[in-house]
Amino acid sequence: MEKTLISLKQSNVEEKLPVSNFEAHWDSCFLDASFEEWLKYLQWYNDKARSWHETLPIDLGSLWQPVDLLTPPFVFDVAFKWCQQLKQPMGVSYRTVEIYERFARSYCCQSLHLKTTVVGSINLKTSCKMRWQEFCMEMRHQSLLHLVSCLQIASKLENGYKLVTVTDAAMLLRQSQRPCDRSTIVNSEILVLVTLKYDVSYPPISDYVDTFICQLILVLKRKPVTAKSAQLLAAVDEIHEISLEFIRAIYFDQQLIVRKIVAGLPTETQKERAMCHRRNSRDFNQVQFDKVLLAAGAISAATFLIQENAAANVMKELYTRTGAHPADVAVVSSVLVTHLVPET
Repeated sequence: MEKTLISLKQSNVEEKLPVSNFEAHWDSCFLDASFEEWLKYLQWYNDKARSWHETLPIDLGSLWQPVDLLTPPFVFDVAFKWCQQLKQPMGVSYRTVEIYERFARSYCCQSLHLKTTVVGSINLKTSCKMRWQEFCMEMRHQSLLHLVSCLQIASKLENGYKLVTVTDAAMLLRQSQRPCDRSTIVNSEILVLVTLKYDVSYPPISDYVDTFICQLILVLKRKPVTAKSAQLLAAVDEIHEISLEFIRAIYFDQQLIVRKIVAGLPTETQKERAMCHRRNSRDFNQVQFDKVLLAAGAISAATFLIQENAAANVMKELYTRTGAHPADVAVVSSVLVTHLVPET
């Protein structure tokens, strides 16, 4: 009798609070305590990534040349197709692009810094210009080689999946009309690792999306059940899928979308910045590497499309759990929705 009552109670809870495929997967990965630690881990890496460009020996933003040349638009498209071909998860494609982005900028700065240190500060501008032209030629010629090295490194950071071997890398380069021998591929991977000082283990943005949605599920299930929360929980799988579509859009068209986000972010007074240290003035690099903000914006945009009356509450919960300010998240969400669903 007691067992029957327990099973009836459980069935009633399941009817009120539907369990999504997404939740079933993540429930097997985390207990509450370890989940909270994981959330702190992601936030720590996000803060580190946002300030990473400030550690470079040369401010690339001060150069007269367009820094966009360091990460051509085709990079994510190529990485995405390679991952599909090798049956790698989406997280590997995001890691690949992020590693390549940091490598290209670090390698550029180190090359320019080394050259200008030898020449001297008097001829700084002239030597930078000459070295920049040399560097751009080198990167255009070697971009696919370096990108496949970043793919190899990214595959090693994704647990439970097949590594991208030197043989795989050679095949991809051959298919791309850029054949290289095995020693060249190995040396390129070493160059990427050394340039980045082996600091390559940043979590991909898909981890942020998954974690934040999981956090929202936990929050909703700890509160009294309402029609709105039950409806939101029933739509978790769809919200997750659409959120990842928005993230892919950001990476496919990063220059345009991130610049729109930067242009739309609210300006602040000195007093407001002092009151909330997380909302500093944002430049392109900070937004580009702010996975907390972009993930929160993607989730909010997906929620808006599926259940508009829940979007404000979702932004509020994300702010409480992650520190992503609702005003900033609203800008990201608006840019994504208008970019991909212009009729809204």
